Amino acid sequence: MSMLEAVPAKLEGLLDPAWLTGALYDLGDGERVVDARAVDSMKTIASKVRFEAVVEGPDGTRRTRHYCVKGGFDDDGSTGAILALEARVYRELAPVVGLRVPYAAYAETEEGSGRSVIVLEDLVAAEATFLNALTPYSLETVRGTLGQLAQLHAATWGQEGMARFSWLPPRMDVRMPIDMLQGLLDDGRGPDLPPYLRDAETVTEAMARGRDEAPVCVAHGDAHSGNAYVDRDGQAGWYDWQCAHRGHWATDVSYHLGTALDIETRRRHEADLLRFYLDELARHGVEPPAWDDAWEDYALHFAYGYYLWAITRFHNRAVVVEHIPRLGTAIVDHDTYARLGIETG
Repeated sequence: MSMLEAVPAKLEGLLDPAWLTGALYDLGDGERVVDARAVDSMKTIASKVRFEAVVEGPDGTRRTRHYCVKGGFDDDGSTGAILALEARVYRELAPVVGLRVPYAAYAETEEGSGRSVIVLEDLVAAEATFLNALTPYSLETVRGTLGQLAQLHAATWGQEGMARFSWLPPRMDVRMPIDMLQGLLDDGRGPDLPPYLRDAETVTEAMARGRDEAPVCVAHGDAHSGNAYVDRDGQAGWYDWQCAHRGHWATDVSYHLGTALDIETRRRHEADLLRFYLDELARHGVEPPAWDDAWEDYALHFAYGYYLWAITRFHNRAVVVEHIPRLGTAIVDHDTYARLGIETG
């Protein structure tokens, strides 16, 4: 059907029942969408719109399904590349690895325009609980989120494990001009941190030190406290995969523990949680790093998450001012910059 060759540029096009009938993967034989309407929306980099679709079966019975679409509607096309990678994660990686993620009912990119759209199950309607730094994680929940990360890492461990996902970029190469970053670091997001953590050149250099390391596995890449959820059965899952890359396991683990846990909880439990993660790697068939090596890598990789939140401009301010002190304190606790060979005196 020709309409499937295009990703709708406008939300109205996506909500067209005929387009949805031809597009949605989860429609059965003889089923068709007869009506669709948006019920809620928000916009960060991409637009996210929850919508309901009335599906009619071949016997004429109707039922309502709930979806959430992520796309760059009515923008200049700049979100296309970001969403194109995430669409492939939902379409090609998550099903193979067996991760707990929102079911993707459609995830495609249009050749030529580069526009992408991802239609997911609506986690709100599915009674999932969304997590962030303002809704404290229990240790049981953290073990659940770490377990999912370990499953991803183990399934893609080593060159052989990553080979089928060569379309993922090696390491996140995020850069911001020094003067722009300095302005963000001066905006009050980490006023009580040491001066070197509020210096844009130092923070940028710390991020750069990790860019040349060899990839170990596929990483989620943005494993902060707000990109995980718990389903109605209490099982943890991950969403927002636009930063996925071939990288290092510790970027996910350090970043996650450094944002999901408050400072004192992280200090008390991080060693045990890291051991849990290593045990999960072993349970999935990967020989985990030796403890001393794992702890060193864990300590080094807090620089990654700190940089990503230092450059953040489009997120809830209350979360920004929670994440930055947590990650910055972890860097201080673990002498991360000194371990990276960066002068902090």
